[in-house]
Amino acid sequence: MSNKAYVGSSKRTFGEALVHEMETNYGFLNSKRMLALLAQDIQQLVEEFYPLQTHLSSGWMVLAGTKASGPKPFPGQDASAQEIVTIAWPVLLPEDIEWMATQPDTRQKRRELTQRRIVRILEHGWQHPDGPILLSQADLALMLGLTPVVVCAHLREARLATGKPLVTKGYFFDQGVQPSHKAEIIALYEQGLDEATIARTSNHSPTSVGRYLRDYERVRILAKQGGPHAQISTLLALRPSLVLAYLTLISQYYPDLLPIDTSQPIGA
Repeated sequence: MSNKAYVGSSKRTFGEALVHEMETNYGFLNSKRMLALLAQDIQQLVEEFYPLQTHLSSGWMVLAGTKASGPKPFPGQDASAQEIVTIAWPVLLPEDIEWMATQPDTRQKRRELTQRRIVRILEHGWQHPDGPILLSQADLALMLGLTPVVVCAHLREARLATGKPLVTKGYFFDQGVQPSHKAEIIALYEQGLDEATIARTSNHSPTSVGRYLRDYERVRILAKQGGPHAQISTLLALRPSLVLAYLTLISQYYPDLLPIDTSQPIGA
């Protein structure tokens, strides 16, 4: 993944938040350069009069997140244009240390611990009194010493395991690195929830949920019949990429039914 994934994380600073505040609520300076210089001077004064605290609960990390508010950002928009909120996040707690001390040191157990920590961190921000406060996948990667690609994989597994949306910044604002809405809805469906409950839990309209589930079941029926996967998009009038997404989900829940190779394209 490109290093540009971390640009948003680096932009969430006191100075950027101050510039956003002055641009949004005051507008007495039209020069971005003048606003930036003013923010630098104010930040220097803040650091002089309010030195960093010497105490914080062990294992917690102070990091700026994005307030879950405002419109969807447009392409190329500066990350500082969104409201920034700095809070402490529960990154490493005594329960994590106890887990590491009592569980076998295997790859699977380490994955489980990482996913538990991701779930806890994201839900902490979502339920925060000053929030909801969102983190990007890049933020989580920096917190946990992982790559955004690895975080993405952990998030996908955690959503399937918990049935929770685990809202990230990209997911909330519907950016390119968002998780699949289909995956979230199908995960709840495979847990036996009805459409009304799924719509309420996933914050999707009942119409969208019904469409996702009908398409999922139609693809599953045709796949179960053993026909060529390349013909499914034509028979159901669905995009090949959409059919592939459903086939991938079906293979996760019904591996005996559909041990597919998702690296191969599905043609119309």
